[in-house]
Amino acid sequence: MRSRAWSVDINGEPYISLQSGSTQFRIQFNIDVSPGSSVSYADIRLYNLNKVSGIANGARIILRAGYTDNIDAIFTGTVTNVLREREPGSPEIITRLICKSGFAVVDRGSAQTCLGPGARVEEVIRDLARQWPIPVDMDDKQFADDQPMIRGCTIDGDIPKAMDNLAYDYDFKWLQHMGRMYVTKPEMKRNSTAIKINQFTGMIGIPEIGLGPSGLGISVSAQLNPSIMINGVIDLTSEFATYNTGNLYVSEVQPEAKPVGEYNVFALRYEGDSHSDTWKVDIDGIRWGTKPDTRSVSTPENGKLIWGASFKENNEPYEPFKAKVIAIAKGLAVDPNWLMAVMAYETGKHKFSPEAQNPKSSATGLIQFLEDTAKKLGTTTKQLSRMTAVQQLDYVKKYYEKAASKPIRNLGDAYLAVLWPAAIGFPDTYVMWERDSGPYRREYKANSHLDKGNKGFITRGDAVSVVNESYSAGGKRSR
Repeated sequence: MRSRAWSVDINGEPYISLQSGSTQFRIQFNIDVSPGSSVSYADIRLYNLNKVSGIANGARIILRAGYTDNIDAIFTGTVTNVLREREPGSPEIITRLICKSGFAVVDRGSAQTCLGPGARVEEVIRDLARQWPIPVDMDDKQFADDQPMIRGCTIDGDIPKAMDNLAYDYDFKWLQHMGRMYVTKPEMKRNSTAIKINQFTGMIGIPEIGLGPSGLGISVSAQLNPSIMINGVIDLTSEFATYNTGNLYVSEVQPEAKPVGEYNVFALRYEGDSHSDTWKVDIDGIRWGTKPDTRSVSTPENGKLIWGASFKENNEPYEPFKAKVIAIAKGLAVDPNWLMAVMAYETGKHKFSPEAQNPKSSATGLIQFLEDTAKKLGTTTKQLSRMTAVQQLDYVKKYYEKAASKPIRNLGDAYLAVLWPAAIGFPDTYVMWERDSGPYRREYKANSHLDKGNKGFITRGDAVSVVNESYSAGGKRSR
């Protein structure tokens, strides 16, 4: 009989042997695999282990999961934090492992690369992978249209940082996962063999269709299948679908927006509980060849943007700011009013001041850039505060292009790209931070005002509610 199965290795040795059937240990896990995040993350909970179970920070971990007829590794990486918790209202003790992909010995490689004029980006990527060292999974054909580097390429230092810069310049996504470096352009054709997803192969629920900056997207859940890979392809068949039209700038759903056909796998989220019904993988896919023509993205029908009337309090003209917000929104394939709602809330009192600063942190400007974030964008918070709002919009654009690794499908996603990008695409019930447990207590404390009802945790819905209010109120101040 086919049943769920899993095992855990620690430091190359079996730690919990293959578990299957109804008498297994209890495990819960959530794994997020999203190119653009550089690494994948896992939150693994093991129940009622011996107190001296021997798992320490820095341990290498491999989690295998699936079914008895198809089980393989779904996460390999390093334990970054070990927590022991008690299940609320229960005597059970949980050993919670917070993990990230990659092993400490090769976590952040360093390279010295010097390729002459005419070098191609795929050559640079393979050279960086060789020096890391880490195997690379990449289809060179996806880079065929990229122009050679006229001045060549010189890199001396941190490889992940170099990859981030290349990804920004050449419009690709990359991820260190399962001991490999995956490099892809999600909107371009892949040559992988497609895995069928339908009601007979374990599809769960109804797929959701939307349109993001990279093209026509699909979100679908299926029984946990380790054969579905981050650089793979799924062949979806479903009679029904729901449509997320938050990013569809058309009056009706396009003819090709059907839950049938091949989609490039863009992101994976594994979720499992060996003592409940949950044992699945959530798949985000993109249909190649459907990247929207940003020229077709319309501005609001009345030509106004929310909160525009509040901009008059700044010492610069509004129209150039408005035009630039609309242009940036077109490039990101999002509603410009989403950006206005986010910036209005982040600057406080909806003034859109490039000097706006949080008195409790370094957060500065239109989307409250932190100092570390500003440095990654090639500037500082001090320099940002001296810019005009129009000038600072260049860095808002750059931030969204680099930080929003997942499709932004609604206002909530646009806000979470600034507040907590890991929550993009999740339902409003998704718990982001907890007050008394987990690795994000500091984030909870800094944002405790978002905890509606003092529950002890903050959900995506709690966070999004403030920007929804900003959006609604901004309609009365449109211009």
